[in-house]
Amino acid sequence: MKKASLPNYAFHPFSIRCGIRLASVAALFYSFALSLFLLACTSDNRQMAHIPDVPKSGDSSRTQLALQALTQAINTSSPASAYAKRAVILLAMGRYADALADINEAIERNDNAGSYFLTRAKVLRALQQPAKALENAQRAEILGVNTPELYTLQGDLLQQQNQFDKARLYVARALQMAPYDGEAYFFNGLMAAKQGDTAQALALYDQSLRLKPRYLETYNQLSAIYRTLGNLNAALAYNERAVRYFPNNAKLIYGRGLIYHTSGRLDSAMICYQQTIKLQPTYYQAFFQSGLINQKYRNYYGALANYQRVQQLRPQFPRIDTYIGFCYEQTGQYDLAIAAYTKASQQNAGDRQAAAGLWRSQRRQYAQQNPYNSVILPDASDPLPSAVNRPTLDTTRVRITTIQPKTRVLTTESDSLRRTVKPIN
Repeated sequence: MKKASLPNYAFHPFSIRCGIRLASVAALFYSFALSLFLLACTSDNRQMAHIPDVPKSGDSSRTQLALQALTQAINTSSPASAYAKRAVILLAMGRYADALADINEAIERNDNAGSYFLTRAKVLRALQQPAKALENAQRAEILGVNTPELYTLQGDLLQQQNQFDKARLYVARALQMAPYDGEAYFFNGLMAAKQGDTAQALALYDQSLRLKPRYLETYNQLSAIYRTLGNLNAALAYNERAVRYFPNNAKLIYGRGLIYHTSGRLDSAMICYQQTIKLQPTYYQAFFQSGLINQKYRNYYGALANYQRVQQLRPQFPRIDTYIGFCYEQTGQYDLAIAAYTKASQQNAGDRQAAAGLWRSQRRQYAQQNPYNSVILPDASDPLPSAVNRPTLDTTRVRITTIQPKTRVLTTESDSLRRTVKPIN
């Protein structure tokens, strides 16, 4: 039986040489094509080569390195992705104005990226502009972003505008996609609290903490609710739990100051407010609370300095001119007090304290300027009346009638002595 053999041409010397040459040519062609492909992609990938990912929160060293690398990439080629990533880092650091500038630049370079509009919505929410933030969140949804984070964000922005029905729909959609999202439970609790259902709000906040124990806003809301209910021990306990996770958070330190302030521990509250200002020098609420404590202790110059700082940081702060006017009044600076009270009355005609302070300051200023005639104080409509308007009395033309006493006065009924009393001429 003959063995099967391969065709003779398979081992022909000429065929082997041709196969080797063809293989060499194919290898050279593949190498040349790969070189051309890499050369073509170099210009596109060069911009992304040194753009790092966004580091995790809490890693300060990696955050600084990422910022440096992103800044270098922006200075070199200015890609949109570098601006967007740097905006995310700046948002996490609390530098909202810088984050907004970066994300605006990223959107100008690429306005079809839904994630960029999502980032801008979060920045605008942090800047307390819910209407504009909602517009950007809706644009992100139109551009194809379909994440629980987006729907939770939209639910929060809608509840800030008291559109609770729509907000519940978005939060429910987020929970369908991520049933263990603690942030979604938090916003459900926030809506319940706004509508007066405190028990439901507390239950939802507890569920949020179990699912997301490092969510700062849940601790703040729980502490605020228990402080309002008068359970200061529970409020302080939640605050202390939060400080373990966020030891240098200004909002938590300020919240602890409010707890001490409510319980009457003013010295401890003042220390917390000072720590808050040290951590965040633009925290105007801490300046205002410090002013109230100084005013309580009758340190009106200290209170005035705090109120003026509030006015610099937040010119539209409610009734701040009334507080400033009161400090000026108590320190004897009546002209400045009148100016502050007048401004407060013009801004709010129903501010009775400003109207009363203006009335007092005008009279005290008049008494200060007229020490010899301080008993007769001017009327509010005529602070400095002239002597010409005062009526005069001509006594020569007035007839005065004298009182005529009785002619006889008996001391007693049995007294026989009768006395004659002459009338007074």
